[in-house]
Amino acid sequence: MKSSPPTGHRARAGALTAAAAAAALVLTGAVAPQADAAAPGRADLPSAVPNWPTGPFAPIDTGAAPAGWSLSLRVYLGGQDPVGLAEAARQVSDPASRDYAHYLTPAQFVRRYGTTPAQTAKVSAWLSGFGMHVTGSNAHYLAVSATVAEAQQAFATTMHGYTWEAGTPTSVVAPVGGMSVPAALGHDISTVVGMMSVSPSTPAAAKAALSGTAAPGTATATAAAPTPAPATPAAPPCSQWWGQSSSPIPAVDGTTSAIDAVCGYTPQQLRSAYGVTDSPYTGKGRTVAVVLNSRLPTMEADADKFFAAHGVPGFAPGQYSENLGPDFAASCQHTQPNLPEEPLDVESVHIAAPDAKVVYVGADCTQDSGLGGGALPFLDAQTRIVDQHLADVSTDSFSTQESDNTPDLTAAWDQMFQQGALEGIGFNFDSGDSGDGVSGFFSRNPSPGVLFPASDPWATGVGGTTLEIGKNGNVTGELGWGFDQTLLKPDGTGYQTPPPGEFMEGSSGGRSDQFAQPWYQRGVVPSALATASGTGPARRAVPDIAADGDAASGWLIGWTGPGGDNWVEVKEAGTSGSAPLLAGLEADAAQAAGHALGFANPLLYRLRSTPAIHDVLPAPAGTSQWVVSTQPDWPTPDNLLLLLDHDGTLKTTPGFDDVTGIGAPTANFVRAFARH
Repeated sequence: MKSSPPTGHRARAGALTAAAAAAALVLTGAVAPQADAAAPGRADLPSAVPNWPTGPFAPIDTGAAPAGWSLSLRVYLGGQDPVGLAEAARQVSDPASRDYAHYLTPAQFVRRYGTTPAQTAKVSAWLSGFGMHVTGSNAHYLAVSATVAEAQQAFATTMHGYTWEAGTPTSVVAPVGGMSVPAALGHDISTVVGMMSVSPSTPAAAKAALSGTAAPGTATATAAAPTPAPATPAAPPCSQWWGQSSSPIPAVDGTTSAIDAVCGYTPQQLRSAYGVTDSPYTGKGRTVAVVLNSRLPTMEADADKFFAAHGVPGFAPGQYSENLGPDFAASCQHTQPNLPEEPLDVESVHIAAPDAKVVYVGADCTQDSGLGGGALPFLDAQTRIVDQHLADVSTDSFSTQESDNTPDLTAAWDQMFQQGALEGIGFNFDSGDSGDGVSGFFSRNPSPGVLFPASDPWATGVGGTTLEIGKNGNVTGELGWGFDQTLLKPDGTGYQTPPPGEFMEGSSGGRSDQFAQPWYQRGVVPSALATASGTGPARRAVPDIAADGDAASGWLIGWTGPGGDNWVEVKEAGTSGSAPLLAGLEADAAQAAGHALGFANPLLYRLRSTPAIHDVLPAPAGTSQWVVSTQPDWPTPDNLLLLLDHDGTLKTTPGFDDVTGIGAPTANFVRAFARH
């Protein structure tokens, strides 16, 4: 599906003593935040200084933050060996290591790396000494109520207030410098989340600035929507397979016809294309977690109805289950189901892994008040997965703009990712649908950037392709996903704008601004991409891998609409469909391997350009692939002419590229893992 415009997150600082911080940065690939050095006898914490928006959404600094302003903090605990945790997570994930795939159970993890009761008591007593109140605790953090004055004193930082209209009260408080704790606690506290706090009465324009979206009635810098045609032309036919039929078009590039977009691939077509149909490996014995907020009550029944309509089995008894957050019912009771995202994710996993179990992990629908609102419920949902070992691989379409993230929050995500890696759990995230982040019709960003958590070195960022499935279910071609679009005139005699029109959507990718290049990308990602043509240090690049995500191909899904009697079956796609497709294929591959893949990136990069993963190449020089299509719900009902393999400033190239990463799974993908 088309991802929502990205909103907000940022990076990681490392562990807490000076030596531990340096070691952890090397292991995790994080970029150290720019912050004031801690005073002698103190240990730095990850930075919580916001990367404030610029331009019309830039805040006004009102000076010292109100001392009595209330903060709701999470003080994350470092556990027994935070640096050893990062190294151990790397070793079990690296096929070249003797510890590869020697995973821990959750209980073993707690014994070796978890927080001890003594650490919890020590940190709790220290916080209470400043007048803070510990309101709750779990294995990962202490929930703390504090004032600005107490937080500034405890963490040796300075906080300012901000507003968005001169002369109005402070709307937000946030640190303006680094944070630290006494060196004696540097091993015990890994990060503090919640130092930025937004007033409940913050004006809409300010909240829009913080979330990266426009407030109602606020002008944005996005491209204008194409002018609707005065009349709706007859829809062109769609094809049952790629290239089945073509339609005449006004001459462009010397051609007078374009192939018709597919109607939507069926489960059988996708399974054939990815080698699932004739494979003994169908995900049996493996579990995939789908993480979203809100819930479609009829999801299992809807999936069964959809698959029955296409002549394939739905879920067997016990194959589908749900695990909802502790505040899910209360926070999500008035929230509409996430449509079509939930059926897209759940049904795509079942298409790719028909015998794998699927657990729907519901994130609470509450919004945290800091930059990147909504991040903590998704982090909590993923944490339940690792604490309870709910799945072997997770797919999550929660995406935020990396530049909006701050290291304090990313440090908490990294602890969870590393625990998951040690337990043999992998995490897939969509790379996004807006190309470089600024060029697409749906972009809301002032400058190029990538999405988090896909950009985290411990996650698998999944991009999109245009998958061309022929009449017999075999793949006849594959391009990097991205297209320019123009509208045909209603009478079919010409174009409303000259072809190729404007870039609309495509696989998001590029160079991270927050994370150093991880070990598995060294020697694989071109230096020009990793270093921004030599202007900076080597950084993490995304996506890692890609799967079908183009609406010109797309696949069918179905669900029951509001009221319970409105059946909907439509074609959907987007990288938030690519990610669950890959998660399903990884479940199949885990069955073939005889063990969970865990954090799969090191193995995936090892398999690049083998029969398992093919390098997605640009369209041959001098050729242009045109597709004619009708998108009745986006952005107009008009007939569209699409020029494929155009992803704005991102380019598909031989080798690793910022559209498809190392490439895409082939029909041999799953079988290849029988040797790993």
